[in-house]
Amino acid sequence: MSGYNLFEHYEEASALLSSLDVMASPAELHGVLCGLLCGGAPVAKSLWLQEFNDLVNDGAPLPEGVTSWLRELFAETIAGLTQERSLVLLLPDDDEGLEERLLATAEWAQAFLAGFAVMQRELNKVSEELQEMLGDISQITQIDQELEENVSETEADYIVIYEHLKLGAMMAFEECGDRASSSSSTAPTLH
Repeated sequence: MSGYNLFEHYEEASALLSSLDVMASPAELHGVLCGLLCGGAPVAKSLWLQEFNDLVNDGAPLPEGVTSWLRELFAETIAGLTQERSLVLLLPDDDEGLEERLLATAEWAQAFLAGFAVMQRELNKVSEELQEMLGDISQITQIDQELEENVSETEADYIVIYEHLKLGAMMAFEECGDRASSSSSTAPTLH
């Protein structure tokens, strides 16, 4: 769909997943997808989709409506990862409550780490900077527990967390991602 931005339609994605009995949020699925891609999942010939199904659905394909949506999400995500700092995380809209957005951010971070770990089993071989960033992302997964203790999180805190996750994903993709085939797997976008 020309001009349609998947990342501006979190609630629609959530409704689609719910209607097809997928027991995961859009944030979780996008986190897994990003983690796999940033960890080096093969981009060409939809090999990433098999890795995704293996992790999310015990190897079985997801319903066609979800697979179609995932293919669109993949195209948008790989374009974001290959264009400097243009990655967008699939999280609830800004008009949703801060607590809901922070919880979705924690889900995204947890799913990202799971996807990344599937592809990068020897984390001690990645750079120290990336190891530190992955540690930071791991800390973000603890947001839900921190919210119960301290509800005074601010909008500025959320933006910092969002940008840190985005930077971490870009850093991981730069170091470990399947850059060779990702550049040939997406057609250039004309604006």
